[in-house]
Amino acid sequence: MEVNVLTGTLLETNNYILESNGKVVLIEASANLNSVKELVKDKEFVAILLTHGHWDHYINIEKFAEEFKCPIYLTEQANEKINTKEKAFYADRNPKVDLTPYKLIYIKDQDVLDFGNDLKFKVLATPGHTNCSVCYLACVKDETLLFSGDTIFNNGIGRCDLPTGSPKEMKESIKKILNLPEKTVIFPGHGELTMLQIEINNLQQL
Repeated sequence: MEVNVLTGTLLETNNYILESNGKVVLIEASANLNSVKELVKDKEFVAILLTHGHWDHYINIEKFAEEFKCPIYLTEQANEKINTKEKAFYADRNPKVDLTPYKLIYIKDQDVLDFGNDLKFKVLATPGHTNCSVCYLACVKDETLLFSGDTIFNNGIGRCDLPTGSPKEMKESIKKILNLPEKTVIFPGHGELTMLQIEINNLQQL
């Protein structure tokens, strides 16, 4: 599986473009559509995965869904946030997008999403940053990859003081992630990638 990253919005949200044998999965949907099209060219776009319902992760999702005609995978709570323009941050609200014309597939903890080839993911519910936060876990050959959204960053974790955030739930989510192999590569929602073995000491002190 080839992993490429494009950032979107002023918050520089990481959008991951995952390709294997001509199939493509996009994690997050805030990058520039034309930049993604140029990267994937004529490959088959099979899914859009959202880690949670904050605007900087989904702001261009209608454009992607319309262009690539593929289903959107997200939690029901994430879709509720989008539909109701729930506050994402204290100074603003989620911009509303209309996802009703598109195929939505609701996901939950421990679901397995298998798109063929190496594009197979286990859903890990990781509330804390929001009540709808999930991570996507992939095992490719001898590597374990975690697309962590805003749960874990390089040298940090997602803030828990936003609407529906919970420090208590974040601690439980971190415990779940600490059970993964130490060599798990972490692809966060913002910033540079890291490895679980680098983050363990800080995470265990939470």
